[in-house]
Amino acid sequence: MGCADVSLAFRDREMNPDELLALRLMLSTFRDGSGQHLASINANMPDYRDFERSLAAALDGSAPENKGVFDVIVPDDPLPIGISCKMVSAPPAKHLSSFMELSNSAAAFRAHLLKLQIHWSTEPTLAGPALIELVESWHRASADEVDVAGSKYAVLTHDRRWQKWRLACFALNLRFANPRGEVEWLAEGASLNGYCMDGDRRHRLWQVYPNSGGQMKYYPLLRWAEWITPEFELEVPPIMSLRARAAEYFPDLWPSAVPTDAPLA
Repeated sequence: MGCADVSLAFRDREMNPDELLALRLMLSTFRDGSGQHLASINANMPDYRDFERSLAAALDGSAPENKGVFDVIVPDDPLPIGISCKMVSAPPAKHLSSFMELSNSAAAFRAHLLKLQIHWSTEPTLAGPALIELVESWHRASADEVDVAGSKYAVLTHDRRWQKWRLACFALNLRFANPRGEVEWLAEGASLNGYCMDGDRRHRLWQVYPNSGGQMKYYPLLRWAEWITPEFELEVPPIMSLRARAAEYFPDLWPSAVPTDAPLA
């Protein structure tokens, strides 16, 4: 029986309890002093690259260093699936949305709009859809190597205290609200903003900075997610200094004259 008969997390289903537990515990390991240090809470936490590597390990995939559109590749036959990973602070609950930064390629945005002879500040209704179509073209360009139809966005959010975490899966589809007709595009200061209606509530779905930084920010509604985990917390592992960790890994080589109870830094 080939790999094509195997149900894959993200492509076919939610992560199962074992996969999610493995991810949670791997993320927790970066609290031992090896993750990024956050002065605001005086603690170490995983960063976005730690998330990519942990998710890849939980799904028996890989997190290539020379990545393109997708951060995690999960093997399958005939083509693997790709997962584009985002790790962000959760937007305020009242927004009823998630958040992704889809690109920060100002040069690509400018070149694309120049090719189409569109100026974003005077023609926002043309510029917004054109930039979304550019991102979609990057997905299509991976179709020979990745099953784009089965690929997803994975968004890991945390609260401001880094205590409550949640993982969400979104389709690559950027047209839950059609950029042409269902999104109102406005040039506002240095940004191009796209608004849609969520019932009787006006929601900013897109925010693009074509010149300053080139960020393309996307705020998909939570109800568009394919699945969202319940909130979870990370475990607290023993805190180890670099010296202690090296001595544990290489007990026969560690110099006895150098103490292992040094500070973490």
